Amino acid sequence: METLNELITNWYPLLFLVSMWVALAIWVWASRRKARLDIDNASNLILVRRYRNGQITKKEYEKKRQ
Repeated sequence: METLNELITNWYPLLFLVSMWVALAIWVWASRRKARLDIDNASNLILVRRYRNGQITKKEYEKKRQ
């Protein structure tokens, strides 16, 4: 138990920095993934709207959906 206490006491700044970088990396990954999903959803909504408004044919719509 004393060894664990010494380890935490002596290395807590390094452990804090490592945990901070891990949290930052996870946050960056999640935000990039969310942005990608938002862009995909927006482009899909635009495509559906263009199809419903008659701006593109059904063949073009199905081609762009894939």
